Amino acid sequence: MKALRYYGPHDVRLDIVSEPRITNPNDVLISPQWCGICGTDLHEFLDGPIFCPVKPHPLTHEAVPVIMGHEFSGIVKAVGSSVSSVQPGDHVCVEPSIRCGTDCPQCREGRTNCCSHGGFFGLSGWGGGLSDLVVIPSEQVFKLPEDLPLEVGALVEPLSVAWHAVRLSGFKAGQTALVLGSGPIGIATILALQAHDAAKIIVSEPANIRRKQAAEFGIHALLNPQVDDVVAKTREMTGGDGVDVSYDCSGVQATFTTGLHAVKSGGIAFNIAIWGKPCTYNPNECLLMEKKIMGSIGYVGQDFADVIKAIEQGKIKNFEKMITAKLPIAETVSGGFSRLIHHKDDHIKIICTPHPELLP
Repeated sequence: MKALRYYGPHDVRLDIVSEPRITNPNDVLISPQWCGICGTDLHEFLDGPIFCPVKPHPLTHEAVPVIMGHEFSGIVKAVGSSVSSVQPGDHVCVEPSIRCGTDCPQCREGRTNCCSHGGFFGLSGWGGGLSDLVVIPSEQVFKLPEDLPLEVGALVEPLSVAWHAVRLSGFKAGQTALVLGSGPIGIATILALQAHDAAKIIVSEPANIRRKQAAEFGIHALLNPQVDDVVAKTREMTGGDGVDVSYDCSGVQATFTTGLHAVKSGGIAFNIAIWGKPCTYNPNECLLMEKKIMGSIGYVGQDFADVIKAIEQGKIKNFEKMITAKLPIAETVSGGFSRLIHHKDDHIKIICTPHPELLP
């Protein structure tokens, strides 16, 4: 079968590899239909290996080359003898984390996204979504609504990242939020906040194109940090108090500082971004105003279930606008990675397919 495999920095190849098979009664064999390119994939391509193992991973026992792709939807082709949650022909998406399940304290507490030995399908071995076939445990396979197009189903994964962050922050209906950065996760955070009935969503984004993209998602205010005093404007729009929660989706010193200063006393500065280097702050900002700094990584299965339910109920709307390009798997690097590296601000989410017949 075809599979896009990561070998090292700037070295990703479309290979022919053996087809995976069901070996466990809990397995589900899936034919991926659409797979999104994630910022993590780009980090691996440019600066890796980071998550891709150079020595055998403790759970998958695989090392590079590994199959890529963790934001994907697909069609069930076969199921193991113990699987009853899905059946062949079902349209599904996948929660792609790899975890030990019981061997670390986090997994025993149900926080499988923080597994001490964890990884991801599409990064750490055991296959991925940029291939013709993949085998996934049934508890990580989620049935999609029948009327939801499969290309849109591939967006459930990034939406679940944002949903997990909003849920973990304790955000409540009627509260206010500042989103710093309107890339893919920033847009997903806007959508998750809308589904949680935010009273006001303020977005700060320096790139003109991304500000225009964010404006299409029904936010309440849009700021340019290169021109606007974001903290002052945020307080002005919240009666002088500041927002209840800020969400840093950029991961740079300026957004961290702005997010911390822009929340009200007792508020939460929440980090969703992966950082490339450390940042600094004055702890007195938290001490004197009793502010909190929190963060989250990835998701758990409940977040996927909640996102799908919110889509079915119409609480997450217009998210198909996140898709800005569709490509065949053979052009993932030349057409996808290249665009996101050199023209990042033009795109929110590029998705790829192993099936050229699905393209216009």
